[in-house]
Amino acid sequence: MSENYYGFEKFCKLIGDTNILKKHSVMGVVRMLQICIVEIKKEVLKDLLEIDEKKKDVYLDLKIHEIKSQDYLKEYGLGKIYHILKNLNISIEQLITSDYPHELNSTIDVVLSYDEYYDNYDYLRGTQENLLYYFLNYYANELISFLESKKSNFDDENIKKESLVSEAIAEAIIQSFEDLKELNYKMSKEIEAIFGNDIFADHTPIELKFEYEIDFTKDKIKELISDLYNQSREDDYFYFDCPSEVYINHFETRKELYLMEVPEANEFEFLLSEVKYFSEPYDNRVIIGKSGYNYNEYVDYSDRYRITLKRKIEFLSKKLEHFGYILITNEETSLIDESTGNYKGWGTEIILGKTENKSEDIPEVEYKSEKQLTTNQIVLLLQETGFFSHPKIENASKVRQSELISRICGLNSKNIKIKIQNLDKSPKELGKTHQKDIDKIDDILNNLE
Repeated sequence: MSENYYGFEKFCKLIGDTNILKKHSVMGVVRMLQICIVEIKKEVLKDLLEIDEKKKDVYLDLKIHEIKSQDYLKEYGLGKIYHILKNLNISIEQLITSDYPHELNSTIDVVLSYDEYYDNYDYLRGTQENLLYYFLNYYANELISFLESKKSNFDDENIKKESLVSEAIAEAIIQSFEDLKELNYKMSKEIEAIFGNDIFADHTPIELKFEYEIDFTKDKIKELISDLYNQSREDDYFYFDCPSEVYINHFETRKELYLMEVPEANEFEFLLSEVKYFSEPYDNRVIIGKSGYNYNEYVDYSDRYRITLKRKIEFLSKKLEHFGYILITNEETSLIDESTGNYKGWGTEIILGKTENKSEDIPEVEYKSEKQLTTNQIVLLLQETGFFSHPKIENASKVRQSELISRICGLNSKNIKIKIQNLDKSPKELGKTHQKDIDKIDDILNNLE
């Protein structure tokens, strides 16, 4: 294979070469992958013009299979290199476009020769290796997405999207928890190997050996949790401690999910479940990946979290006034687990109180006012009235359709998109709640006559 050849064969060789950093820097590899993709796209488009229509999907599948069979880390996402990007003070977009400060070339665009001495060799090697793992997966996915898009049965909804920065931070938090778990496991195994089950043995020397790495990882978790709070507003990313505006944006979606899980509940019962959720931060501060990790001990009771919680409680209290209740908060107090009586930490106690003037009775089933529709009901109504048949709307992607509806009704576009996708499913697949929504829309339209 010529050094000047940049086609499919070279692309596969690059992403499958485990020793490539012996010959190239990570940014050198990135540039070669980018050139390969440009050339491969030209080659594929040319081939598709010449191949029989019935054989095109087979041709594309063979190429996809060849890429996936290469030896690269297939789930190495942005979360794995978040800490590196932060240390370098750059974004992933800057690396992809090579629009980063020139002085970083001494870290990411230098070939690390075994014959030369580097003061910080381990740091340079670790940085380049992790960036390499990310970019191999990134460009493999880019090419796979391109090939998938040329298939006869292509659906753009199935193309894997790059994760939000908030999702990458959450992934980095999960990875740090797993690293901490591994460190504690290694320490316990070493103690067991040396001292056995001797409960009187002095473990201090071994604990000191692991102390720096454990403390460093714990500090890293705290820093990442702080970063997640800052980023979640920009990404509209929900988690327990997200800013109040993010919580309010997700409120309707949370309510609909709750009422799907508990079909006989009403809005009042949903509100009570939210109060309980925020009353127990020690149980509900969880970042979920392959496993769930509770981060409660890594969050202090600072104004950032105290006031954010206060705003969420004020929002819920306003909702509860309709049912004759308000929420009273007792800040900077001990939190006690009601089921066990155990002290759980320092925080805000939330108390449900009655107002003097109680509103109408709590509805048995309906959880919105008669005039207010759920996201699913809005989408069903738009469908029945021909909204999706408009030529410009019909030809738009579901993402564009959901964004337009979001501008009309102010609800979360991601949740609207899910409801639009459900239009392609049968009512039987979607269950009794969906059928009730269909019946309600029929009643609304029939009552117009």
